[in-house]
Amino acid sequence: MFEVIHEFAVLGTASFMMALATVWYSPMLFGKIWMKETGLTEEKIQAAEVHMIKHMILTFVSYTIMLGLLAYFLAYVPLLSVTAIQAVGMISLFVAASAVGPTLFEGRSLQYYAIRVGFYVLFIMLGTFILEFWPW
Repeated sequence: MFEVIHEFAVLGTASFMMALATVWYSPMLFGKIWMKETGLTEEKIQAAEVHMIKHMILTFVSYTIMLGLLAYFLAYVPLLSVTAIQAVGMISLFVAASAVGPTLFEGRSLQYYAIRVGFYVLFIMLGTFILEFWPW
C-alpha cells in the first residue's frame, strides 16, 4: 500500500486538517452556532478538557486513516475512467447523502447538517488537492 501512497503527504495533510477543524469549530467560524445546535455549553466543554489529549489523538488517527484511504483511492482513480475532480464530487455527494438520515433522526437542524457536512466536504476537497499536489 505504501508504494502508492506518500506517507508524509498523508501525515502533513492530517495535521493541516486538524488545524482546519480547530478553526472551523471555533468562534472564528461556526463554533458558536455549532455549540448552540449541539446543546454544548462552555461548562460542558471545560468539563471535557480532561479528555482533550485523547480526543485530539483519536481525531488525528481518524483523519490519517481517512486521508490514507483517500490517497489510495486517488492513486487508482484513472482506472475508473474518471478525473480526480469527478471522484471528489462523488465522494462528497456520498458523504452528504449519508449524513441526511442520522441528522433527521437525531432531530438536528439544517444549520447543524451544513456545518458538519460542510467540514467533511471541504476536508475531502482540500485533502484531495493537497495529496495530489504534495511538493515532495
